[in-house]
Amino acid sequence: MARRIVFFLLFCVASFSWAQQYPQFSQNMFNHLTVNPGYAGTSEAVNVTLGNRQQWMGGFKADNGSSMAPSTTVFGVDKDINLLGWESGIGLTIMNDQIGEFTSLFLSAIYSKRWETDYGKLGVGLSLGLVNQGIKGSNLYTKPKGDLLGSTYHTDEQFPDDEGMAFDAGFGAFLENKDYYLGISVAHLNKPTPKFKDTYTTYLNRTVFITGGYHIHLKKRPIVLIPSIFFKSNMSSYQIDWNINGALKDKYWGGLSYRMQDAIVLLGGVELNNGLRIGYSYDVSISKLSGAKNGSHELMLGYRFDISLEKRKKQYKSVRYL
Repeated sequence: MARRIVFFLLFCVASFSWAQQYPQFSQNMFNHLTVNPGYAGTSEAVNVTLGNRQQWMGGFKADNGSSMAPSTTVFGVDKDINLLGWESGIGLTIMNDQIGEFTSLFLSAIYSKRWETDYGKLGVGLSLGLVNQGIKGSNLYTKPKGDLLGSTYHTDEQFPDDEGMAFDAGFGAFLENKDYYLGISVAHLNKPTPKFKDTYTTYLNRTVFITGGYHIHLKKRPIVLIPSIFFKSNMSSYQIDWNINGALKDKYWGGLSYRMQDAIVLLGGVELNNGLRIGYSYDVSISKLSGAKNGSHELMLGYRFDISLEKRKKQYKSVRYL
């Protein structure tokens, strides 16, 4: 019973970050592949993205000083290909999310079929993979019986390490042209249920993502304004990010986001001469829990390159592909 209570409490902490079943990111407009398999192949090159988010740094600490704040790392790579005469895209995403001693690892292989339409390039994709969840019970500390008001903690053998794995699937569509982009996708399509060895059972709700952005070119100025929206819902709750970014000469960018009832986000980035793109964001919490949470830091790195056998060199410079 004690183990089940601890497990339940970990999920309660996760709910503070919008049911952390699907990790939170602030630079979603630069990382479509993670949530939408229809995006694979859009950049028409090898597109590599690496990101790390430290949410509420220094906040949500247990009584013994250990951190309960979420920490998330994501890696994604995709490329356009010609498969049996079909214009397609392939990709791979790996994401690790940790909340205290509870971890979730997502691994997905991605395929998308792409069409040229009157409205732009349309990609429809499928992701297939695995989700592994685990709890390090041996790292949990409790107070000795009769010392509820004291400060002595010790490990307890009744909280063993445990983990469970399940098949995971997702689906998405992504439309893009030179002026705008639109995307809709569903993660955890099959509602995976990792089964733990020690009778624990968790489940992942289907999560719907809707995203869109528009490019506004200012006359006689080398600046492009890109307002965008990012919506997600697990059918019982929802969250919306409103963003406005400004890009200068396709090399520097900066912007502001508002996550409804949660945070104001400052973000910016630069593309270096070697093609490496670096983006950073900082979340300022405005929710009712703001007194218990510190700011969230997020770093994103991106690199795009062509591996075709053509002799001519191709350069890819677009702040959309961080």
